[in-house]
This record gives sequence, structure tokens and C-alpha cells, in this order.
Amino acid sequence: MKELYSIGETSALLGVTIPTLRYYEKVGLLLPHYTDPKTGYRFYAFSQFHYIDRIKYLQRFGMSLDDIKVIIHSGSVDKLLPFLEQQKQAFLKQLKEIQSTISDIQWYIDYFTYLNKGENTNNLYKVQLEERYAIAVPGYPEERPISNMEVRLAAAKASPELKNLNYLRQYAYILDFDKFTKKTFSAHSYMIYLREKPDFETEHLKVLPAGEYLCYRARILTDDWDPSVIAEFFEGRQKPLLVIANEFEENLVEYLETQYEIQILL
Repeated sequence: MKELYSIGETSALLGVTIPTLRYYEKVGLLLPHYTDPKTGYRFYAFSQFHYIDRIKYLQRFGMSLDDIKVIIHSGSVDKLLPFLEQQKQAFLKQLKEIQSTISDIQWYIDYFTYLNKGENTNNLYKVQLEERYAIAVPGYPEERPISNMEVRLAAAKASPELKNLNYLRQYAYILDFDKFTKKTFSAHSYMIYLREKPDFETEHLKVLPAGEYLCYRARILTDDWDPSVIAEFFEGRQKPLLVIANEFEENLVEYLETQYEIQILL
């Protein structure tokens, strides 16, 4: 077995670039076993190969070269273990964040494809929904323009209290049932959904109860909709206490003609 390997040979054998090996030397992480004083050529001993290999896998775990230097120079497994535990916890945190992001992406995929599934605007249908949470601002009877509500909600979302919540970009109204059945848009509240319930109290939190909802689709911000099917369904029945209009975007440009799913708690 050869005693010494040139920097080029070491680079080829271990899959580490020559500039990287020179950088290890520069920062004091790993010095060549021998440097020819005449030529300046660097040589590494076979016994150093496992150090280089260890540096590579510790870097793969996300450790900095400064941390690796402390570990390598200590020569102690007891010094290594806390660093490994620290990196494990950091990657578990990243994994949780990635899983949360994937969940949000799937939510948006479902949101943008929801209108392509199931019923059309002329049919009543029922859905079973879990408890939901939203940040809401008040609306006022037949308020115009409705952008006033949007401005109030934007201000609430930007407040120090609420700006760091996990929002899902679906907006909704709580409608006045009597006026809705007369084809008059009148919202008690304007809101945006949350991924989960906040861990603090706020006057803006709207909790939407779990239960069975009667649903109907309509373009309620236009004149092209007919609420008579809802009025007929509730004729002779107790008036519902909660009517939600959920926005479902059909394009990324305008919203006034978008469809809403009207959800009426039964």
C-alpha cells in the first residue's frame, strides 16, 4: 500500500474536489500529511482518508465546517453526539414545515378544482363539514362598495395580533338569510379561513360549527343567480341561523363574477 497520495489522487479516490481539500487546509480543518517544501505539492496519508470521509457525511447532515472542526479535533464521540442530536432536531423541524407546506399545496389544488367536481349551480346538495375557523370583520346591511369590507379585513390581517396566523386564501361572507332569498346581497361578516384555530383569544375569530350544510352554487356578486330554490326549500321550515358564501376562484384576474358555494347550516 502506498504511504502517501497526491492531492489529485486523494481527490479522485474520495470524490472531493481539489479546491475543497485546499479549503479544508486553509481553515485548519485538515492539513496535508506532507507538503513538499520545494514544489509545494500536497500529499495525504491513507490514515487521513477516514477523516475526509467523516467530514463529507457530517456536511451532508448540515453541519458547518466550524462545528466539524471542533468535533474532528476533539476526537471524541461524546463531542459528536450532541451535534448529531441538534441536527436531527433541526431536520425534524424542517420536515414538519415541509409537510405543512405540502398540505397547504394540496389544499389549494383541491380549492381550484372544487368547482369541477359534483354538482352544478342549479342543484341543492348536502355536505358534512368539520368545525372551521376564520378571521372576520363586520359587514353592514347592503354595504357598497363591498371593497370596504375587504379593506377592513386586510387591515385586521396586517395587525400585529393577526399577521403571523396561517391563512388559507379562501374568502367568504356570512349572509343575511332573508335578504339572500330576496336576491339582495347583504353580509353580516367578511372573512378569510385559517389552517387551524389560533392559540389566543381575538375578537376577529369566527368559529363555524361542524354539521350538515345544504349547499347551492351561485354568482352572488352579479345579477345572474336565482335564490328561489333556497326559498322554496325552507318554506314551512325553521329559518337557518347560519348562511356562508364561500368564494371559489375560477381565474386569477377578477372575482366579481366568480362562483360561490352557499352553505346553509341545517
